[in-house]
This record gives sequence, structure tokens and C-alpha cells, in this order.
Amino acid sequence: MTIRTVLIDDEIHCTESLNLILQKVAPQIEVVAKFNTSQEAHAYLLENQVDLVFLDIEMPGMSGFDLLNALAPTNFDVVFVTAYDQYAIRAFSYSAVNYLLKPVDDEELAETIQRWDKNKIFSSMQLSILQEFINNRIAPKTKVALPTSDGLEFLEISKIVRCESESNYTRIYCADQSRYLICRTLKDVEKVLSENGFVRIHHSHLINPHYIKRFSRQDGGYIQLENGEIITVSRTKKDRLFKLFEHVGKL
Repeated sequence: MTIRTVLIDDEIHCTESLNLILQKVAPQIEVVAKFNTSQEAHAYLLENQVDLVFLDIEMPGMSGFDLLNALAPTNFDVVFVTAYDQYAIRAFSYSAVNYLLKPVDDEELAETIQRWDKNKIFSSMQLSILQEFINNRIAPKTKVALPTSDGLEFLEISKIVRCESESNYTRIYCADQSRYLICRTLKDVEKVLSENGFVRIHHSHLINPHYIKRFSRQDGGYIQLENGEIITVSRTKKDRLFKLFEHVGKL
């Protein structure tokens, strides 16, 4: 099936080089239009049906965000192509959007298209989370988008009790007893949630310290969560957990 695709970047060499790489690694993609201003792209996307847009965020006059907000609700999916810094990469993880870093690498582009093909969805909620993160670099984020088998689940981070590794997947357990299996490693999840205080206490377990009820030194050390679950604390992770306890009032 042909994927009707539009490339948008204010630098001509970026749209041209991306077009060439797409021809090489993704023959199923048909580039139907290339634009170097958001204004021209806006007029085209209002009148034409496309499947996928590769979009630069930082553009003069009308940014990538401005363009998407002007078109909302969108009827196409988006892959962001950006030169943003490491901080913003966490923003893409929070919102579960597909992205590429400049300069675009052939192999990374092919992998990104494969990920998109497994999860063809882009929503206004994802855009909102992404914008909130990028525009506010200090305050901890309150929501995260979880890529599930049938779409996205937008979850309040405070409701997550713990996360458990299942090979290349992660099982997320919530206070309301709901569970989600996402196609992300626990290491990937930790990168996102550590900003909200989550602590890795074992190679297979990441926990929200707000739900710790008890710590025991018996059997090598374990914690009990408020829901009664017992989780072993690995020897190499104890120092990190004890540092956390330093900020808890003691009698």
C-alpha cells in the first residue's frame, strides 16, 4: 500500500535529502509534496488527503506546532524531524510521538517508519503533552502517553505504582488496579519517569516512592507497597533508595 507523504522543513536541503533517503529505505512511501514554509503546507493540507507528514518543529513565522494547531483536528500522522537537544528527546518520549534527529540517518529513518507502521496514530492530546513539556522545562510533567497494542493510553503519572520489565516490554501497574503492557524497555521508561521521582530498585523494577509502605532489611532487603506487594531491593540499588529515605521525616 502506498503511503502518501508530505515533507515540511524551512531548509530546502533537508526536504531534498530526506526525500532521497526515503526513496532508498522506504519504497512504499510516495512523497506527494515538499514545502519550505508552513503557510504553503497549511493551504495544501487543508485541500488534500495525506497519510503521513514529516515535520520540522522550529520554522520561522509559523512553527510546526502552529501548523498542527491550525489544522486541528488532523487526519494524518506526524513524524517530527528536529535538531532539538537531549532534553526535548524526553518530551517526545512523554508524548509517545515518532521523531527523527537531524542529520537524518538511513537506519534510524527505516526504524522510525517501522515503529509508525505498528502504531499509526497521532492525536491532539499527544501534541498538547509535547508542547507542555517543551514550553515548560522546570515543572514535573503530570501526564504520559503509553503506546499500547491498539493505540495510546494517556495516564496521570501520579497514578502509576510501579513498572516491571518483561524482556523488551514493560508492564505498568496503576493504583486503580489497571495494567498496561507497552513496547518500551524498562530503561526507556525510567528515563521518562525518573524526573517524577521514580526509583529503580531492581533491574526488573521501577517504583513510585509515594506508594512505599515499608522497608525491611530481612532477606537481603525488600519494600512493601501500599497495595501489599513485596518487591526485592537489589544490593546495587540500595544506596539510591536510602538517599530517598533521607528526605522522609523520622521519629
